[in-house]
Amino acid sequence: MKIVLIQFIFIAALLVSFEGLAQYGYGGYGGGYGYGRGYSSRSQFPDTPRKPLTPDKIAEEQTKWMDKKLKLTDEQSLSVETANLDYALRLNDYQEAFMKSHATTRPSPQEIQQVRTTVEKWQAERETKFQSILTPEQWEIYQKKKKSMPHTSG
Repeated sequence: MKIVLIQFIFIAALLVSFEGLAQYGYGGYGGGYGYGRGYSSRSQFPDTPRKPLTPDKIAEEQTKWMDKKLKLTDEQSLSVETANLDYALRLNDYQEAFMKSHATTRPSPQEIQQVRTTVEKWQAERETKFQSILTPEQWEIYQKKKKSMPHTSG
C-alpha cells in the first residue's frame, strides 16, 4: 500500500511540474511559448541598462544608413559624416546643458517650444548641407526614406 501511495504522489508531483512548464513556456519563467508571459527569448536575468550612444556613434550609424540607402561616393560619405557629427555634437551639448539647468525643475511650455525650435533649425541646416552634397536622385530617395534613419525624430 505504501508503494502505491508513493507512486501516486510521485506521479502527481510530476504532473504538477509539467503543468508549470506549460503555463510559462518550457524552461520556466524565462519565456517561451507559454501563457501569461508571451513569447520571449530573453534570459531570466534582468536587462542591464544600456549606455547612451555617443554623438560619434550616432553620426556613424546615420552615415552608414545613408551610405547603404543612397550609395554615396567616398567624398559624399565624408561630407555627410561631417554634417551628421556636427549635428549630433550640437544636439548632445544642448541636451546636456538643458538637463543640467533643469535638474530640479520642470521646463515650462515656452522652454520646451524653444528646444523644438532650436532643434528644428539645426535639422533644417543639416538638410541644406545634405541637399548640397547629394545628387538630385539621391536627395529624392533621402526625402522618401529619411524617417527610417536611425536616431532621428523624422
